[in-house]
Amino acid sequence: MASNKSPTLPFLYHDFQRATNILLSAVRRHNPYILLLGDSGSGKTTLLRHLQTKLDKQSFTVLYLCHGRPSPSALARVLADALHLPIRKTRAETSRLLLATLKNLPAKLLLWIDEAQLIHDDTLHELRLLSEADLDGPPLFCVILSALPQLKERLLAPDLFPLYRRIGARIRLQGLLHEEITPFINHVLGKTTSGRFSTEALDVIFEQARAVPAIVKSQVEFCLENHKNQKSTIDKLTVIELLESIEAI
Repeated sequence: MASNKSPTLPFLYHDFQRATNILLSAVRRHNPYILLLGDSGSGKTTLLRHLQTKLDKQSFTVLYLCHGRPSPSALARVLADALHLPIRKTRAETSRLLLATLKNLPAKLLLWIDEAQLIHDDTLHELRLLSEADLDGPPLFCVILSALPQLKERLLAPDLFPLYRRIGARIRLQGLLHEEITPFINHVLGKTTSGRFSTEALDVIFEQARAVPAIVKSQVEFCLENHKNQKSTIDKLTVIELLESIEAI
């Protein structure tokens, strides 16, 4: 069976490449806020890692924040720590030192917040206050909010709409095209893996996975591991039975 180990390079499916181009353009224009939305498994985190390889390290300093719900005070401490600044006794003192440092950075700070739907509203407000603290100049850093689609509804609420209005690039990862499922499977699981399935079986996987890359991969792996006859082609009915067994667990 093909190896479960994914290759270093991501599969550049059409929607992924489109999103990469939009993100690169927005970051290089120093857009202060960028919104990247997509279902779990659609490739948001992979896209951010891929984007980092495209950025000039002399022009951008990248700070990645994930799986946390920092308070406004904690956010300032996180930024200060990333820039190797001492934490002052009060939040105001730390913020003043942070802002003075950001104004003089030789490279633009790019703050990537993954799972941004978990961030509290008051912390999102603090992001905007810190970024726009220099009234005489451009925003002090750029923010990419990478999140599940539900974040958009929160940003459209009156309290957060001023932030949403300032977002210069809004991207939604939709997933794979139907014709991309075969090359995708071969890319992530081995060049002959898709050949283990009939065309109709792959259609079922594509539909059940809603074109989400990570779900396609996990369903293919599950079918390969649980198919009794390892030498025969996995047909449509077999895939349906196997995927129904997942739902029954």
